[in-house]
Amino acid sequence: MTRYLKHARLLAGALALVVGLTLVAPPAFAAGPAPGPAPRPIAAAAAARVEAMPAASLAQAAQTTPAAAPAADKPFLKTTTGVIALVLLAGTLGYMGYSMSNDRVKSPAK
Repeated sequence: MTRYLKHARLLAGALALVVGLTLVAPPAFAAGPAPGPAPRPIAAAAAARVEAMPAASLAQAAQTTPAAAPAADKPFLKTTTGVIALVLLAGTLGYMGYSMSNDRVKSPAK
């Protein structure tokens, strides 16, 4: 019986330490906003970056054809990775069902 009390005291002490450190630390929003430049919207930043690029690199980028996109039109479960995931899931669930039905431990609470 004393073994369980020793574990309970240890867990209670660890919990008290975690809660105490959580309550002592100041919240992140208490410091206020960080001083610095005002963030620009993404569209404005992208437009400014494109305007700063030389025209030759823009023309070269427009002429290159995009690489062949992977088969994104296939559903996940029909890809090789999806089939492997389904096989592993079915095997795990089958083993779980088998081990539950052939369990050696027979208790009244079960």
